[in-house]
Order: sequence, then C-alpha cells, then structure tokens
Amino acid sequence: MPPKQPGSGKKKLSKGDKEKLKKEEEEKKAQEDEEALAKAEEEAAAKKEKDKTEAAERKRLEQEERARRSAQLEALNAILDSNRATLENFHNERRKNAKWERYMRCDGSPDPSIPGEINTYISLWREDQDRVAIDSVLEDSNQCLDLMKELNFLLKDTPPEDILEAETTQHKNTIIELQHLLKQKLDRASHALLLEASALASSETMNLEHVQGNDTITLCLWGNLSKNPRIKSFEFKDLGFQFDLPKLLTLSDCGVRVLHTKYDHLSHLSKTFLPRPKRKIEETVEEETKGEGEEKEGEGEEDKKEDGEEDQPELEREETEDVMSALKGLDDPTDEDKEEEKKDEEPEEEELPPEDDDKTPEPEEWEDFDGDEDVVDLRAYTPLGGVYYFNLLHMPPQPKSVKGWVIRTLTEPELVHMDYMSDPISVAPTPSKEEENTKDSKKEEQKEVKKDEKPPIGVSLRLPSDVYFCEEPQVARWDENKNQWSLDGFTDISFNEDNRVISFKTSHYGTMVMFQDAHVNMPFQSWEIRPHSINSALFTIIAAVVELQIEIKDDMCCLGQPDDRPELAHLLNKWMAPKDLITSLQTAGVNIFPAPDSSKYVSIQNKNPITENRVYQQMSLTASSMAYSWSKWNAEVASNEKIVIQGAESLKNEALLEEEWGLFLLTKKRTMKLKMTEFDDEFSEDYAEGTNFHADLYHIVLELASEDGSDRIKKTNHTFVDTVFQLLTATKVLTYA
Repeated sequence: MPPKQPGSGKKKLSKGDKEKLKKEEEEKKAQEDEEALAKAEEEAAAKKEKDKTEAAERKRLEQEERARRSAQLEALNAILDSNRATLENFHNERRKNAKWERYMRCDGSPDPSIPGEINTYISLWREDQDRVAIDSVLEDSNQCLDLMKELNFLLKDTPPEDILEAETTQHKNTIIELQHLLKQKLDRASHALLLEASALASSETMNLEHVQGNDTITLCLWGNLSKNPRIKSFEFKDLGFQFDLPKLLTLSDCGVRVLHTKYDHLSHLSKTFLPRPKRKIEETVEEETKGEGEEKEGEGEEDKKEDGEEDQPELEREETEDVMSALKGLDDPTDEDKEEEKKDEEPEEEELPPEDDDKTPEPEEWEDFDGDEDVVDLRAYTPLGGVYYFNLLHMPPQPKSVKGWVIRTLTEPELVHMDYMSDPISVAPTPSKEEENTKDSKKEEQKEVKKDEKPPIGVSLRLPSDVYFCEEPQVARWDENKNQWSLDGFTDISFNEDNRVISFKTSHYGTMVMFQDAHVNMPFQSWEIRPHSINSALFTIIAAVVELQIEIKDDMCCLGQPDDRPELAHLLNKWMAPKDLITSLQTAGVNIFPAPDSSKYVSIQNKNPITENRVYQQMSLTASSMAYSWSKWNAEVASNEKIVIQGAESLKNEALLEEEWGLFLLTKKRTMKLKMTEFDDEFSEDYAEGTNFHADLYHIVLELASEDGSDRIKKTNHTFVDTVFQLLTATKVLTYA
C-alpha cells in the first residue's frame, strides 16, 4: 500500500469555521425570509390594488348602469305619459261628442242619464194599457234593452273621478227598475195571448201553440184546450225545446210558457256573483298594538319620574363605560383603519329611481265558497245561452160566443202559476207470482191512481246555435227565495254532443239556465303576438280547449280563428273595440279573460304584478316591430320577480323560424337578452354577447332593432298601443300560460 499523499484527505473544519458557516447560512435564510416576506407584501399590495381597481371599475359600471337606467326610465315614462295624455284627450273628446249626439238624437228615446227623462219614460210605459200585445212589447223591449245597455256602458266608460257615487247608485237602480218593468210587460203579453187561446188554437190539435219573438226574446206558449189524454209531450221546434206532459196535466186547464231571453237579469242578484276578497284585520291589530304601546310608554315615563333618583347611578355607570370604550378605541386604531379600508373598497349605493321604490302589493286572498253543494258558485261557473223561463200556468177563462154575443170573464191581467212538485221517486219491489195474478179490479184502481201521479218532467233542449259549449253543460234552476242558482231537482241528465241536445228530468217547473266551467280554457298552452305591419298585429292564444287568433288594427280588433266552429261564425271578421270583443267572446262561451279571483281556481305562474304590467306596456309600444311568444322557462325560473319571454324582430308578414327567436329575462330593475335558447336543457342567466343591460324591454328592443324596425316603433299609433295593451292585460298571458 503506497503512502498517503499530503493534502489528499478532507480537511477538518475548525470550530471557528463552523460558526462562520452557520452564521452565513442563518444570514442567507434570514435574507430569503425577508425577500419572501417582501414578495408576499408586494403581492398582497398588488392584489389589494387590483381588488381596489376592480371595485372601482365595478362601481363605475354600476353607476353607469344606474345613470343609463335612470335616463331610460325617464325617457320611457315620458313616452307613456304622452300616450296616456293623448288617449285621455281622445276619450274625453269622444265622450263629449257622444253626449252631444245623444242630446241631438230625435228618435223619441229618453236620455237614461237624465233622471227626469228616464223616470217619465218608466212611468208612461208602466201605465200604458194599449201596447200590451206581444208585438208591441217585443218592439218596446228593444228600446228598453238599449237603454239598459247605454247605462251599463256609461258606468263602465266614465272615469271614477267624473261621476258621483250618487249618480252611480241612481243609474244602477234605474237598470234594475227597467229589468223589472220589462219582465212585467212580458208577463202581461203572455197573459193577453192566453186570453185569446181559443182564437189562436191550432186546427190540427185544437190546442194553443204559439211562438213569437225577436233576436233577443222568444216567447213560446202551449195551452191545453182539447184535454186529450193521449198527448205525452210537446215540442217548440223553432226553439228546440221539448217537454213531457203528465196525464194529470193533460186533463187540466193548464198552459206552459217557455220564455227564452238571451240576457240574464237574475245572476247579479246572487251573493256569489261578485268576487269575495278576504277581510284584512291587520290594521285593527296594529291599532290595538299601538294603543297598548302608548299605554306602556306612558307607564314607563311615570316609572322614570318616580325612580329617577335610583336610575341616576346607573346612568353615570353607563357614561363611564362609554368613555372607557372610547379611550380603548384611541389606543387601538386598527379597527377604524379596517373600516376605512372597507369604505374605500365598497362602492357607495345611490338612491334608485322613484319607479323602483314602488312596493309590490301583497297578493289578494279570496274567501272560500261556503254555500251548499247544490248551490252554483258564479265565480267558478258561467251562465251561457240565456235564461229559460219554464212555467206551468192556469189557463184563464176563454171567451164564449152565445147568440152572436162574446162573453168574457174579467180577470186580473197577470199570470197565475200552477203548483207542481213531482212525487218522491220510489223503487218498485220485484213482483211475486201471486201478485202477478191479481184481478182486473186492482188494475183499474192502479189506473185511477196513475191519473193523480206527478212524475218528474222530462225536458229536451237544443243548445243555442251562437254559443260554444266546450264541455257538457250543467243545468240549474233559479231559487227565488234565496236568490241563487241551484243544481237540486234534476235527474237523468244526458248530453248528445253531435246534436247539441241536453235532456234531463226536473222535479218542478221554474227558471233554468245552462252553466259551463268559467276556467275551462285556462291555463293557456301558449301564446304569440306577431306584427303584420305598422299598427297591425296578430294575437294568437292556444288555450286549454280552443285556439284563437285575434286580428288587431289601430283601435279595433276582430276574431280571425277558429273558422271551423259554427257557434262563433257570427263573430268572425267583425271589427269592434277590445272591450266589445271581450264581452262578445265571453257571451259566446269562449272565456280566455281571467277575473281578479281566477287564480283561486287555476294554477298560474305568480309574477310580480308591477313588473308584469310594465312588460305589457312595453310589449304594446314595440308590437309593430317585435314578435313576442310564450317561453317554457317562464314557469321554470324559481322566482316571481323574473319573467322570461321569447322575442324577435318581425318586419315581414310571415311566421318566424325557431332559430330567429331569442330569450329575454325581465325583472323589476333590469332587462337583458340571454345567451341560451328556448331549447337548452338548463336555464342560465348569462347574457348574450354584444348586448347590454337595460332598464326596460323597450330600450333593449331599440338597441337590437334594425333601422326599419326602430322607425316602425317610433311611428306606432297610440290607439294601436292601447288596443294591444288592453288585450294583453285582459288575457294576462304572462301568468296564465
């Protein structure tokens, strides 16, 4: 083994070298820690500066949006106010002209709004004994109904501030008085016809068979003059009304009147006719609580006066504690610094525009129906097809000819009703063999008993040709004692949909009407409003049963579809004001217009009513250029503050493709176009690229509209805007679809 070379091994460090090396490492580590701390502080400062910059930018954007929103709302309100003022002037001028035309009318009819004229008319007609024949009464009835219609229109058309409460009450009382007088005149005319029954009798049956009427009233009379027991039933073919005649009646001096009126002067007397809002007791509770609080406050003040000396040390102790906490705050200023930093970071909130301060009204609550099971709730069911007065009457004495003289028995000129109540229905037991072999004498006794039997009256009724029943109707009778419609007393009800004939048996004669579910066409499946051209649009609603198309042009509208329902043929392409179209459709059996309490009977999308009404306003303003449609996401969003609709510019008079539609999200404070489409799987509030947030639908439409579309919107007539708005608010498509 060779000897080791000097310096070839590792030199051993001395104690001083070790300490020096350790010190260098510590210094290096301290330097690294110091650099890391400096870097961390630098990064924290940079992050803080970045957050501050972002907060400032966010604050700037919010302020810009608020400023833009304030300006847009101000501009929108100016447009709405201008339209409102123009419409108000238009309607005031229209009412003024109508009043002048009414004053200058020279047809002999009184002005129902002037008490002196209408009272004179009522008195003269009541005392008139010359015009009691049915021809005269039918002629006079047209004028009477026109006067009632004029008063009803006056009550609806006159603004509340322009009519006194006393005038309103007076007009309503006049309407009721005219209704009663018309009924009296029709009864008197019916009695006059019965007095002449023998002269008007049919040459074939020797019985009175008389039918007479006009477009509104049809009077049918059958008088039993022949006493023929073989008659089992009779039909008024013109009316499509057939009724059975029990043997008891075929041998009696009786007559049957069927008076059909297309108007209904009874339902408004029922307590179920008007909505039933729940009474709010919060105000009373608040007043009581306030009173108790004032009493307690008074007692507290007296206690303070009595115990003032005892409370003094406590007050001094509280002041000392406040001073100590203030001194502590001076020693530790970090909390104040933090608060100042937060204030610097957080953007200052500005007051929202006045429109956003409108409080959302609480949803109205409605009383439950508390009537008997047989009573018809007029909030849930609608009478259709007019009223049928089905009366059994005593025949008045007929004139007799004796040696060239005509002898008449003088009677009071009023109808005398005959009481008839069917016997209780009993199930006959199965006869035994011994009972089947009874003697002929028993059969004769049974025949005698049958003469006095009062079976239920069978009735078959053909529904009116101008009323569309979407489902099988229900028949009800008028209870005069309780002033309500009742389902009691009807059995064996059947409906032939092809022939539109309903058959039933009733236990007694009386006044009847057909009912249909008032909400059978709600909720809607979908809806769409699409412009044809400027001041012209097509409004389509696919309801639960029927699909309707309403044409809109300027201040008029008409029904365009369905054209395959003969019951609605009289309304097709007939231009009228929106209110008249609404009334005509409801009378024809098509109710797509929710009542204030319809939400109690229909499952709807609860939306903020203020936002909903504003959307209708802005849709109306842009309806000459933009098409709007139902969206499934309106029901999917889990907030009543958010409304989702489809929209697209439509300048050509043709249907839009699916890809042309866009989604719009509307809230009380903001409107945006969404990035998603109607056919996406999940809902997202991401806004579409290249679009901005706006205060309302009107301004976002102006931003997205073409030059031609924007020009259309600005040139839209205020009467067209009002017509669209009336139809949208009447159908409430945003909540009932």
